[in-house]
Amino acid sequence: MKEFEFIKLLKEKCKGCGSTPGIGDDAALFDNFLVAKDIVCEGIHFLKATPAEHVVLKVFSANISDIAAMGGTPKYVLLGIAVPKAREGEKKNIIEAIKKSAGLYDVEVIGGDTASASNDLFVSLTVIGKKGRFLLSRSGAGKGERVYLSRPLGLARISLEKELGADFDIDAFKHYKMMAEKELGEVLGNVGTVTSCIDISDGLGRDASHLSEESGVKIVIEEKRLPFSHLKQFDVDKVDYFINSGEEFALLFTAKKEHAVDSYLKDNGFEVHDIGYTQKGSGVFLSNGAKRISISSKGYEHK
Repeated sequence: MKEFEFIKLLKEKCKGCGSTPGIGDDAALFDNFLVAKDIVCEGIHFLKATPAEHVVLKVFSANISDIAAMGGTPKYVLLGIAVPKAREGEKKNIIEAIKKSAGLYDVEVIGGDTASASNDLFVSLTVIGKKGRFLLSRSGAGKGERVYLSRPLGLARISLEKELGADFDIDAFKHYKMMAEKELGEVLGNVGTVTSCIDISDGLGRDASHLSEESGVKIVIEEKRLPFSHLKQFDVDKVDYFINSGEEFALLFTAKKEHAVDSYLKDNGFEVHDIGYTQKGSGVFLSNGAKRISISSKGYEHK
């Protein structure tokens, strides 16, 4: 059973017994607090040779990004970590990485648990945040709205491929250093004109499909509007890398055109990209002139 099949079945079985929103959104809500959890496992999310400090930053960013996608402010984290004997010598580096990551995102580590592991490093993080004035979710988009992206995509995938042996002129660990859009998320949660939001963790096509499905709209991404300049130095299919790169932690959100949210954000120091629109229907499509192709399943899925 694949990752999203497992989540779908779990959501069906646990429907009505949790918070709202809960399973299927980026974080759960209770009493004006947002709670999100992420885990990373050696051999699935990172290689055995990957320095542990990069792993720690990655799990912090993934969690903080979930709170940002809900328009909240992250405040506290609970950390669970199991360290194998082969990484005993990295424990001090791990502690420093936890301290540094918490400082970068201005969150407080308030507890957790530690254990020994037989073979592989395992890190789990739970983040608790405060709800913004307006709760953002995946289900609020309507037809006739604009689709916005907080920053260009693709470098996380290129960096990952460099770590796996590809000959790209890029930091092989850059994909562990993709930062969550903490400040932007806080603004989006208080502006009042954003109708839906999700972070890009599984690729543009796949994550946009979550918005499409939960909101009941079709999403059209206009290729001519995608910012590709950062990919020109690499010998890659820029469209493919842009829509399939996962764990970017950018924010994808929707708003009515007349609210000019992009202009408002620009005036407040945030440069976002208007990349498409919503309409009646379902699915996610990439538009290039008169040609449209489905990209609903495009992205990355952990096995």
